[in-house]
Amino acid sequence: MQINKKNRCIGCMELLDGDGACKHCGFVQEEYRPIPRCLMPGTVLAGRYTTGRVLGEGAFGITYIGWDSVLDIPVAIKEYFPYNMVSRDVICGSGNQVYVYENEKKNGYQEQLERFLEEARTLSHLSEVDGVVSVLNFFHENNTAYIVMQYIHGTKVKSYVEEKGRIPGHRVLEMFRPVLSAMEQVHGRGIIHRDISPDNVLLKDDGSLVLIDFGASRMRNMDATRTMTVMFKRGFSPEEQYRGKGRLGPCTDIYSLCATMYYMLTAEAPMDSVMRRIKDELPPLTDRKDIDLTPAQKNAIMKGMAVSAEDRYQSVGQLRKALFFQEEEPRRILGRRKKLACVAAVACAACILLAGGIYARTVRDRQPADAGAGSANPVTAGAIETPGRTPVPERLASLSGMTRGQAEKRLEHYGSLVAVTWKKEYSGKVKKGEIISQSVPEGTQIQQGDEPVRLTLTVSRGKEKKKVPQLVGRTRERAQKLLSARGFRSEIVWTTGYVRRGTVLAQGTPAGKKEAEGTRILLTLSDGSGVAAQRTPSPSPSRNSGSTDSKADKGDSFVGVIR
Repeated sequence: MQINKKNRCIGCMELLDGDGACKHCGFVQEEYRPIPRCLMPGTVLAGRYTTGRVLGEGAFGITYIGWDSVLDIPVAIKEYFPYNMVSRDVICGSGNQVYVYENEKKNGYQEQLERFLEEARTLSHLSEVDGVVSVLNFFHENNTAYIVMQYIHGTKVKSYVEEKGRIPGHRVLEMFRPVLSAMEQVHGRGIIHRDISPDNVLLKDDGSLVLIDFGASRMRNMDATRTMTVMFKRGFSPEEQYRGKGRLGPCTDIYSLCATMYYMLTAEAPMDSVMRRIKDELPPLTDRKDIDLTPAQKNAIMKGMAVSAEDRYQSVGQLRKALFFQEEEPRRILGRRKKLACVAAVACAACILLAGGIYARTVRDRQPADAGAGSANPVTAGAIETPGRTPVPERLASLSGMTRGQAEKRLEHYGSLVAVTWKKEYSGKVKKGEIISQSVPEGTQIQQGDEPVRLTLTVSRGKEKKKVPQLVGRTRERAQKLLSARGFRSEIVWTTGYVRRGTVLAQGTPAGKKEAEGTRILLTLSDGSGVAAQRTPSPSPSRNSGSTDSKADKGDSFVGVIR
């Protein structure tokens, strides 16, 4: 296939140096026979992208390998093609144009099309995140839409396991690190993938994983219940995904992530979640002694695959902490030990100084009485002396900022001369566990024989946690006022919306979840552009999709380009 006067393989887009099989991928050009609904190799889209062979098909789209003639790089091109709503015959039909079936779904096609591009807009902001395929461009053409993504050299996890067998446990966890981090950010943007499986996780040449194919994803209010297209893959989708009105959220993707890990560890597809709902016979990972993970890690994966959504982890962050606790905890313990060692060193130094002071006082006290009036010992003047016990400091020290343990250690020097009462208060300035204030000021003199000094020490509970209010459907002003009243801050993201501008479409933190004061809550707002688009008919797409002349360009409505 000729692109920019160079002959390229339609299988991998590498240069061809002759006829027959490609020396890079082994693909034979002459034997390729795509089905009529798929674009033919050599089709030009947006005047710059040339399609090659089909990489994969799903319920919502077709993915092709392609070549960007402007940047001179291979790309992956995802075409929105919901097979139950549209059709096309590029050989005997009307060319590259997609036509919508004349049934009740025709009215919803345009809305679904815009949602497809909505995901592209959002994912384009995650282009630098490891573990998620980068979105390079998205546009309208052929009465449908296209997303141009980074082309990644690699193998689907399903194909790899089928060929090589199961993967060692420690390697599976290391491979999933970037994917888990990426999914935290995806969920933070209000998106759930809905289609995570070994088919949609790619093993790159460097051994890391990347999540592909967001065609089934939905941008929505997390944990809300609404009617959605039923999309599932047996063995890898949770049971709520089988229901059109299932409650979907981060835990939906968590099930699929853990099911994919289970498959990689065992080389066996998990039992279908609907069957597990009736009778759960899925063999737990803890029964597999040949998997080199700790019991806690195995249990974490099984918890992520719990049949009931409420029994799973509710965020990817919780899952990540459970999986990597064993290696992170020793680091925390080591850090604490270093701090304790420093405290012990300071305490030893203080003891040495104190002993030196006591010795000095003892020597001076034994001096002859006639040493003169000027020989009064300034060290012992005013000090508290008790027969048979070491003198204690005569003035109360400052305890603010100490932990309870540190304060109790310091107060031992005063013995029964100080009676302490502890209380706790929330504080946005003082760390949890540290002393906020003391009722008796530092420097207060303590005399032997007086009543014990009654000291109240107030310890910080940390920032007060409050419930995040329900914000979806409210105006920006009202949402920000509600957040401010509870001590939260807001972060705004705009996206295409079919409701009034400024209406909250999704919130990054679910309503009802408790968060500390000062937490930023992500709000996804409608820009109102969809309202205008519904009032104004879209221009008819150009029939000559492969042409680059000005007339064809006028027929194609570009949504956006990521540069």
